[in-house]
Amino acid sequence: MRPFIISEIVMESSYIFEVKNITKEFPGVRALDNVTLHIRPGEIHSIIGENGAGKSTLMNIIYGILQPTSGELFFNGEKIIIDSPKRAQKLGIGFMPQELNLVPQLSVEENILLGHFPLRRKIFLDKKEQREIVSNILARIDPHIHADSLVRNLSAAHKQLVQLARAILFDTKILILDEPTSSLTFDEIGHLFDIIESFRKTGNSVIYISHRLDEVQRLSDTVTVLRDGHNVATLDPKTTTVEDMISNMIGRKAEYKNETRDYNYKDKKVVLSVKDFSRKKEFKKISFNLYEGEILGIAGLVGSGRTELAKAIYGYTVPDSGSLLIDGNKTINRHPREAIKKYLAYVPEERRQEGIFPILTVTENITLPSLRNFCKYQIINKKLLRKAVDEYISKLKIKVRSQDEKIANLSGGNQQKVIFSRCLLSGSRILILDEPTRGIDVNAKAEIHDLLRKLAISGISIIVISSELEEILSLSDRIIVMNEGEIKGELPASSASQEEILKLAFKH
Repeated sequence: MRPFIISEIVMESSYIFEVKNITKEFPGVRALDNVTLHIRPGEIHSIIGENGAGKSTLMNIIYGILQPTSGELFFNGEKIIIDSPKRAQKLGIGFMPQELNLVPQLSVEENILLGHFPLRRKIFLDKKEQREIVSNILARIDPHIHADSLVRNLSAAHKQLVQLARAILFDTKILILDEPTSSLTFDEIGHLFDIIESFRKTGNSVIYISHRLDEVQRLSDTVTVLRDGHNVATLDPKTTTVEDMISNMIGRKAEYKNETRDYNYKDKKVVLSVKDFSRKKEFKKISFNLYEGEILGIAGLVGSGRTELAKAIYGYTVPDSGSLLIDGNKTINRHPREAIKKYLAYVPEERRQEGIFPILTVTENITLPSLRNFCKYQIINKKLLRKAVDEYISKLKIKVRSQDEKIANLSGGNQQKVIFSRCLLSGSRILILDEPTRGIDVNAKAEIHDLLRKLAISGISIIVISSELEEILSLSDRIIVMNEGEIKGELPASSASQEEILKLAFKH
């Protein structure tokens, strides 16, 4: 077993990998229609498109998770069938999916080697080689990640890097990265780009999927645009603008609205007050106020304590010291249900793992915390319930075939809108949103930003935690910057800059 080895590629074709006329049909849906893709050795080839364009379906076919209805795949000019992820790995295809695919109860080392543990005499685990392999790969990925750490104790960013380590562990020639920077900030993104550049310089190829079009433009050699399951354009990022990319993705000229808010703090009521909040190894002496109708941004590096603070306010965890006031009443939420009773809602960063119930329908996901509001004599008034759901589907522009569709079938942006609907239907007046547009396409992102501004105007108070500086600057009225579990500064969004935020984010 050889970790992260770059081997010489003997080419029988000018392309290392080809997708020819791939079609994929599901019952009632054609997800891909006659898609063709050519990947050159040493190329970073980006695939862009709105949620539902077919990007993930195409990647699942390349990695052997799905089989195409028709079409062909070629590797080094030879026609192949990839009938399983194991077959893809043997060919040298590595895949880092957008959603985490790790075992939380196992260590970093065990997760990286899962299914590929080195053996002595084909029977016994070779612990020495096991540790050597993992140590080498972690030294390349991030030396701060310890092999013995349990994955469940890692930050979202470190979990994503563990998944990357697993994807490039072997003699990987083609690396598929699906939204790889969605949980990373500033320095982690730069480090990831260094890894990608090192990987491609030795003749290996990267298929890069991202909604962050500035990254696509910066990294790519070629950009392919998918729309409604079709190839619609192949672009040269050196001569293509971000606006051109968006226009190709949505099928029309991109229109931009310069949204700015002039929030007046005069006579505004403090709806939430955090005073000297501390929790061992997570955050210390955190104090701030949130005002009625305000959007408060919290910026900082991954691991700065932002998410841990949000979870302590909401009752996932309990602070060791400090006080919390909601509408002037002193309280500490020791369980999320206590927060919900006080009209406080939290939308977590890990949408699929912590935010939705994937086996339930859209209706069930929206109404679950509010069911008693639709009951009389312990009988649910289904007509009233469905009417309320219809109102939110319409109000938040949720794209869904019916109320009874499984939420797992929706795009990331529409899943997020369902979670927002759940919060609003339960009467929440304070929203804490952790990475609210992570993994969401530009169109859905603009819709969610517009929604948040309208909610703030209506009097709802919002805390937005985001790793995207542009998002923090465009949404917030005021920005708090955290590092190493402490607040390092506060800035008015109207006059703040990315440089000022970064300076505070790295302040010791």
